Amino acid sequence: MLNDAKRIMRTLIGAGYEAYMVGGFVRDRLLNKPVQDIDIATSATPADVMRLFPHTVATGLQHGTVTVVMSGRGFEVTTFRREGKYTDHRRPDHVEFVDSLQEDLSRRDFTINAMAMDVDGEVIDPFGGREDLAAGILRCVGDARERFREDGLRMLRCIRFAANYRLQIESAAWSAILELGSLLAMIAMERVRIELTKTVAGPDPVRGMRLLCESRLLRHTKVPLNWHPLIPRDESRAVDAWLNDLNRAGLAAMSEPSRWASLFLTGGQPTDDADAIMRKLTFSNEMRTGILRAMSLYGFIREQLASGTDDTCRIRRTWLDGAITFGRTCAQQVLEMRWLLTDEPWFEVFDQHAEQWLQQLDVWGPGDLDISGRDLGTLAASRGPWMGRLLHTLAVDAGMGDVENRKDALLARAVQYMEMWGLR
Repeated sequence: MLNDAKRIMRTLIGAGYEAYMVGGFVRDRLLNKPVQDIDIATSATPADVMRLFPHTVATGLQHGTVTVVMSGRGFEVTTFRREGKYTDHRRPDHVEFVDSLQEDLSRRDFTINAMAMDVDGEVIDPFGGREDLAAGILRCVGDARERFREDGLRMLRCIRFAANYRLQIESAAWSAILELGSLLAMIAMERVRIELTKTVAGPDPVRGMRLLCESRLLRHTKVPLNWHPLIPRDESRAVDAWLNDLNRAGLAAMSEPSRWASLFLTGGQPTDDADAIMRKLTFSNEMRTGILRAMSLYGFIREQLASGTDDTCRIRRTWLDGAITFGRTCAQQVLEMRWLLTDEPWFEVFDQHAEQWLQQLDVWGPGDLDISGRDLGTLAASRGPWMGRLLHTLAVDAGMGDVENRKDALLARAVQYMEMWGLR
């Protein structure tokens, strides 16, 4: 990737233009972090860039951006620019192309994102971003209030960078966030979700949640979220207790869906409330459904074992019943979240055996059985909801090894249940 970026830069330089790698690439390169993409800033106009390269996509001509495709990968190449007013507090009304790298860097949000690197690897850092990285400081380029007034989303980006890079937000920037939080009402919920997701999926999500609580930014979203405790109404100990629960649960070691489910569960949101919050944040149906199913499986286990049993057989059956009901993926997510269950009297047994029980499970639902609803239909005069219930029960029995997954054995067990349920 880096070699392709340099090829693009050398082509631009060879044609008489300036070209630099900018933004996140430089920041992450200095921190020896993995690089996902490389953006290039240049004195060439979009028309010049499209003339010089055979494979381009006009991804943002109004803002000076052309995507150059090299070795099957896209590189955003943007003309040096200055920006007009941000009347919508999100995007500039217009941009003007300039020939100064420093002027282009001066419009960026934070000093750590306002660095450039030339084709030989030399860093251009007019605003002290490298020093701020070394000192662990997150500081705006220029006046923080002006930067946030230009684009209200930058306040959430500030929290995300502070959490993910473990930086201390500079006092002027923090004061500006507390003062200008209402500007978040101008930002589309999709953009809010993207920033929250990057924070939740980052290396220190609990710190991100603490900063969100302290800033109270989510009070001001365009669509009210009603998400307690992320929108604290006072300085109660409830928020600290929530954050402590997240730390104890080991949030940073979980997959992203498990992290979201844990946030809702420890925050006391029932599935209906969590569903409403995710819909407002424009979660995909797939992600939303997965999170809700993991929450439901977690709730199922707690409800079924609410008596506080230490009966290993009952704990095993409850766990495998839930795993079969909600599916393999949800079961894996609950395993990730199991530290939320440490106060339960049956936790020690569950923690010791749950993963092994899951690995031993070779029947994950009625579809894995050696019989079908048609076979059950031969045992009764009429069909009904009982057939689905019976197939599920047989799947749990077979999964636990209580009955062989063989047609004759399953039919014999089915007859026993039907007699027990008064169906024969």
